[in-house]
Amino acid sequence: MKITGTPAPDFITKLQSQDAKNYIRGLPKVPKKDLNTIFFKASTEAVSILEQMLVLDPEKRVSAAEALELPLFTEYREPEEETEALPYDHSMDNTELPLEQWKRYTFTEILSFQPPITEIRDSKETSL
Repeated sequence: MKITGTPAPDFITKLQSQDAKNYIRGLPKVPKKDLNTIFFKASTEAVSILEQMLVLDPEKRVSAAEALELPLFTEYREPEEETEALPYDHSMDNTELPLEQWKRYTFTEILSFQPPITEIRDSKETSL
């Protein structure tokens, strides 16, 4: 928050945790820093995107997919190679379970992981 400044009251009221609300309200008020002075070698466009990415409120923050579509990233993108992640499943976040059950869930999740199979590209080098 030394860079982004103290969150606005409307953001603080959206927080679910009363402890988090109290903590943030108890912090000294800090103004938002001008990112142009911190990243003075960066382009105006890059700083603008960074400001959009550092917004604390996820409802107001630019998503990764939206940011990647901005002109600054055009030369680095390969849209045909890109996939968008599925939304995170929050259903287990507040579930109260015994530690042993969490261990079993974690172990099962690790065992079920299947790394994606990537297409083999034509290459002059081989791993043989």
